[in-house]
Amino acid sequence: MFDLPAPILSVLSIFLPVFFSQPSYINFLELFQGHILCKGKRTTSEILKYLGLRNVKNYSKYHDFFRKAKWSTLKGAQILFLYIVSLIPGEIIISVDSTVERRKGPKIKGLGIQRDPVRSTKSRKVLVPGLHWLVFAIYFKFPWSNQQLALPFLSILMPPEKPLSTSKNENNIKNLKKHKTLNEWTCQVAILIRRWVKHPKKITLLADSAFATYILANTCIDLGITLISRMRLDARTFEFPENPKKGRKKLVGKRLPTFQMMLKDPSLIWETIEVLWYGGKKKKIEILTGTCLWYGYGIRPVPIKWVLTRDCNHKGGVALLFSTDVNMSPSTIIEGFVLRWQLEVTFEETRRHLGMETQRQWSDKAIDRITPCILASYSIINLMALEMIKSKGENIPIQTSSWYKKTHTTFSDVLTYLRAQILRKKYILWFDKNDEVQNRDIKEMLELWAAA
Repeated sequence: MFDLPAPILSVLSIFLPVFFSQPSYINFLELFQGHILCKGKRTTSEILKYLGLRNVKNYSKYHDFFRKAKWSTLKGAQILFLYIVSLIPGEIIISVDSTVERRKGPKIKGLGIQRDPVRSTKSRKVLVPGLHWLVFAIYFKFPWSNQQLALPFLSILMPPEKPLSTSKNENNIKNLKKHKTLNEWTCQVAILIRRWVKHPKKITLLADSAFATYILANTCIDLGITLISRMRLDARTFEFPENPKKGRKKLVGKRLPTFQMMLKDPSLIWETIEVLWYGGKKKKIEILTGTCLWYGYGIRPVPIKWVLTRDCNHKGGVALLFSTDVNMSPSTIIEGFVLRWQLEVTFEETRRHLGMETQRQWSDKAIDRITPCILASYSIINLMALEMIKSKGENIPIQTSSWYKKTHTTFSDVLTYLRAQILRKKYILWFDKNDEVQNRDIKEMLELWAAA
């Protein structure tokens, strides 16, 4: 096993309570090292090659770490979440979204036909076989980044309501568990998060239109969590009721015009504001805003602050955003929803640099564990780099070339920096004692090995 630098070990040591035995924790350290050093596929066999364990006899223990060993991904998610929360002095911003992991095979647990969000368009829907994951990420501002990064801490596999006809997985065929919808899972995790954060910290949940439901909005209100999302233009909204002194109290007041009607009303005066937009740039947009009750029959009314946005030139699309905090400013609502896009960036970085969708485990327990571990490793790697630069008092070098000029640090630079630290710990001290080897040449070789 490689000797890891102390700052890296300090981050990995927080997960010691997750494991029931010391051998499992040691296997975790080795596999995580190999995961960082590995390039390409993240199969267990490929990781062992990068660790120099190609000829190890008891290689099955590394496979058993995911399919048999006793440890909890939920406990690891709690530890990671609370560690990041301890670094955030103020408001906790959490994003929730779903992503598809493309997989094939009749024995894969939870496999279904999913909509491919990358290849699909408004007019063309592309379906692929894969696993549907619900991912929660917390936002944190690192010194090397000009904006907050979305750090995944909890991922949940959402099996389809009906398994595929070609499925040969026993759990899929029996289908003993009651099917939960996307928003039922989200409500359950929201309750869990509020239980984890015991002290009174403000929590904001960012979500797209798939999560704009009465059940989630009311759950967030009950838990003291602010929900920011996007809603339909034909949503049913009402004025706040003026309850009489006697008689039954009204739930809602007068029905308000739909937002589609507002767009066609020339008498309405739009306000122009400047907000922080995608890519860290500022943009001027026109808005209408107000407060109302969002209501459906048989559902408790939801008080919301809504913001209807459009481009100043009237050429772009129209978006209707809302917040369950009626005192929140329109610019905060818009910038919060824009910040949600960072989770999509995290998904892309995880696929490109950390080998998501390249793992090939088939057992049910391994399927439940590996993808959440890969997504969480994005967060852990960034936290390791933070501890490393604090201890060394240096900045993360930016990889550049004559044909590609970069002015800011990206995740590939962070990953390269960590790889270089691990490799130097292993090799540089030995080469410094060997006068026959040119240190400059070996350093160049290690840089090529570490490059992401």
